[in-house]
Amino acid sequence: MDKLKITASVGIDGENNPSDIKEVQAGLNQIIALIQPTNALVVDGSLGSQPETSKTVAAIKVFQQRLVRLTRPDGRIDVNGKSHNTLNRHLQPVKPETSSDQSISWMTTAFEEVGQAEIAGSKANPKILEYFKAARFWGTDDSGGQNAWCASFVAWVMKENGYVAVENAFRAKAWSNFGKKIDSPIYGAIGIKSRRGGGHVAFVVGQSSDGQHLFMLGGNQGDMVNVKKYPLSVWDSFVVPDDFNPEGIGLPIYNKPAEDAGRED
Repeated sequence: MDKLKITASVGIDGENNPSDIKEVQAGLNQIIALIQPTNALVVDGSLGSQPETSKTVAAIKVFQQRLVRLTRPDGRIDVNGKSHNTLNRHLQPVKPETSSDQSISWMTTAFEEVGQAEIAGSKANPKILEYFKAARFWGTDDSGGQNAWCASFVAWVMKENGYVAVENAFRAKAWSNFGKKIDSPIYGAIGIKSRRGGGHVAFVVGQSSDGQHLFMLGGNQGDMVNVKKYPLSVWDSFVVPDDFNPEGIGLPIYNKPAEDAGRED
């Protein structure tokens, strides 16, 4: 499923057309790892005689609490509403835009992780725990400032592509010691910046048409893996692997929707 297509609302007090319910059930199943401990739903187009007690509505509420960040989940997905749009963002991974014929394998890996997100409370997204393991971080919970995981995400991506992570790879600023520094950002470079209480690290995917902003693919950006827009001026340094030739690699204009950068803790 590339996109959730519904014609009317699904859930509590919704129109609940069977075809729309099936779409929602299939969509939620696709992101089931992000809404644990929810079990996979039967895609049958039914909410039963009492929708408010159905497993599908229960899954919608968990999704709304953890990924939509609603303090009072209403158990309904409205056409083009916040829940609908959020689910679509998780169902549609952003595709990489390469600016050269040179293969940048780690970017393909990074883009495949778009949509991975924290699970509120003491539970943790198993994929983020994999990121922790790659960075040799001891955390068992993916939420909270003490468990910031942007650097662990970079460590996992680079290790998946055969690179050795830096020492203390779970610390964002440690990545300034990775590979070799380059003077200007290019597609696929790792950017490092400071923030209150620490640092942040992410992959460069593009620039704004005026060259004043960068679009960065990173983990723990608003508690998930996504692309965010940052002022170019906030980035302290950019690095690439030692064996990577940056010549001829440009920085494309990024035209896809992306929110301004926010929380990174």
